[in-house]
Amino acid sequence: MKKLILVVIGALLICAIANAQYRINKTKYDYHIYTYQSGDLYNPAVAGVTSFLIPGLGQILSGEAGRGVAFFGCYLGCWVVFSVGMSDANQNLGNAIFHNGKLNSRGETGMLFGIAGMILVDVWSIVDAVQVSKVNNMAFRDKNKTSLNLKIQPYINHARSGMASEITTGISLKFTF
Repeated sequence: MKKLILVVIGALLICAIANAQYRINKTKYDYHIYTYQSGDLYNPAVAGVTSFLIPGLGQILSGEAGRGVAFFGCYLGCWVVFSVGMSDANQNLGNAIFHNGKLNSRGETGMLFGIAGMILVDVWSIVDAVQVSKVNNMAFRDKNKTSLNLKIQPYINHARSGMASEITTGISLKFTF
């Protein structure tokens, strides 16, 4: 248990240092126009798969630890609702599950809400992790964009003036910033 707590605290510190600010970045960047480039800090596919396995892990890997912990907490809450409903349903095993078209006990209702909540949180976590990684990658690219481009090309010109012909050569430089 101590190791798990240390890993979670370490992940939170690393993400805090990474300075990924999804809340601000999502207003500036549209994840729909994102295309993956080699060198991107976060991989959207990895974020989605890890969030499928453990809800919130994709957000943590994408630099949003608080968001990831919130998704994992919601998933655990739904799991607790399911577990409590299951234990209540086991106590009422002898009773009929449905009576007049309605669920007979709180247990079955809790189980259904718990399962539905877990599925909803898991799917939402996958979609959100992919969006977070895309937006944070776009912000990272803009933040670390180089501002100077130097282009050097050879220059050859052939000019005719009446009967005389002259060839000029040189190097052209082009600065873009």
